[in-house]
Amino acid sequence: MPRAASPLPTLVLLASALLAPFAAAALEPAVAKPAATAPAGGVGATARAVSAGIVAGIRQGAQQDRNAKPAQIACARALADDAVAAPVQEVIEASLDAQDRAYLEAFYASPLGVKYQAAMLSNADPDKTFSAEEWAQAKAAMASPAYQKLRAATVSSNPLAAQKIGGVLNPLLGECFKDGDGKGGDSKGGDSRGGESGGG
Repeated sequence: MPRAASPLPTLVLLASALLAPFAAAALEPAVAKPAATAPAGGVGATARAVSAGIVAGIRQGAQQDRNAKPAQIACARALADDAVAAPVQEVIEASLDAQDRAYLEAFYASPLGVKYQAAMLSNADPDKTFSAEEWAQAKAAMASPAYQKLRAATVSSNPLAAQKIGGVLNPLLGECFKDGDGKGGDSKGGDSRGGESGGG
C-alpha cells in the first residue's frame, strides 16, 4: 500500500505566504541608524522575528490542512518560536551588510517592532492596534530596499537559505508530519524547494 503524501511542501509554502506581510515590518523608516545593535556572536531580534513568522505559518498551515491529524497539529503547535532563528541569523549575516543588519535590529528591538510582531502573529486588526502613523511606517517598509534584501536572502530559492534554514526546518516538519507507516516525508536538509523557507 503506497505511503500517504506528506504535507511538508504545502506547509512550508503556507509558512512563506503567511510570513510575507509579517516580514515586511523588518524595517521602520523612522528608526535612526544605530552605532551598534547587531548581536555579538548570538541570535538577534531580526532572526528571532523571522523564525517566529515561519513557525506561525507552519502552525496555521497545519491547522488548515484537512488531512492533518490531531497529533500532527499538536506537534506543529509545540514548535518553538525560535526553532529556526539560529540558521536565519547565519543567512542574515552572510547576506546583508552591517548597516542593513543594524537597521533591522533597530526596528525589531524597538517598541513599534515588538508591537507589530505581536500583532501580526495574533492576526490583530491594524486599525485597532496601530496609530495611522505607525501603520503608515509599517506599510512603507514593504517597499524598502533593505527589506527586499532580507526577503531575497531568506527565501528557499536562495541556495544558502535552502541549506541553512531548510536543513533545520525540514527535519522538524518531518517529525511532526510522519506518513502512515511511521516514516517521515522527505526531510533531508537543504531541500526546501517545496516552498519558501524564510522571509517570504
